[in-house]
Amino acid sequence: MSANNLPGELAVLPLLPDDLPALLAGLYEAPEEAVAWMAGASVAAWVALNDEEVVLGAVGARPSPRHGAELVGGAFPGPTQQAAALALAHAAQAELGRVYAFAEPHLWPYEALMGAGWHEIGAYRRLTGRMPLRHLEPPAGAVLHPLAAVQDLAVRMDALATFEDRVGHHAVLPEFAVDGAAGFDSHLSCIALDEQGRGIGLCRASIEDGLGRVDSPGVHPDWRASGLRAALLDAVNGRLRAGGITQVSLDSWGDTAAELAHDLKLGLHVVDETPIYSAP
Repeated sequence: MSANNLPGELAVLPLLPDDLPALLAGLYEAPEEAVAWMAGASVAAWVALNDEEVVLGAVGARPSPRHGAELVGGAFPGPTQQAAALALAHAAQAELGRVYAFAEPHLWPYEALMGAGWHEIGAYRRLTGRMPLRHLEPPAGAVLHPLAAVQDLAVRMDALATFEDRVGHHAVLPEFAVDGAAGFDSHLSCIALDEQGRGIGLCRASIEDGLGRVDSPGVHPDWRASGLRAALLDAVNGRLRAGGITQVSLDSWGDTAAELAHDLKLGLHVVDETPIYSAP
């Protein structure tokens, strides 16, 4: 392997994704098995070393259908963090072109990214609060069903694909569409079909430790102005309420300002936010 020699005796080496889990475990302070999925989804990886071959950081690149590739990982805190983070980001950009970073603040120094011309294009957010109390009908031409009632894999894949153009999301695979994928409950989750029976929206949910866990709904671009997103979210909340749930946690990646405003008006509030920065 050849290194990209950089100022300050810092070098970046290409890395096999199979070698990434141990490095991600150190960066995220998590067990290797908890981060193995990120490494498994990476198509390329890099490690930053100093002249004594001490690891300063590492990143993996996961394909994103409309946004190039997402960089996971980052650089360890310390005096070399800014240089190492930028070196890793530049190496990924040089090889892959369009990239963005899921910029957890302890791994990606914002000042360095912004100083290098990177800019915020979205965010991951977790919102929590009391279960909203309302009922909305789906827009004309759309029908909502419990996900468990729709077993056609192609229809489920169409519904999952409604997320793919959002930053922070990745290409869907068949294993994402099966019952129980990612810990979601297909009986609590809801899918939207159009009049031809195609999957045009999806909102997944589960119950964890007495809390309703919900993914922000995915909606086909042609239906995003129709109110379908709000109807899907309401339908899932209704199913959770029927199970005795009074508190909900909503996860979102790349939602628009209008969608965030909608969720805040429901009485939810942001408890966690990680910006997503794109390369210039």
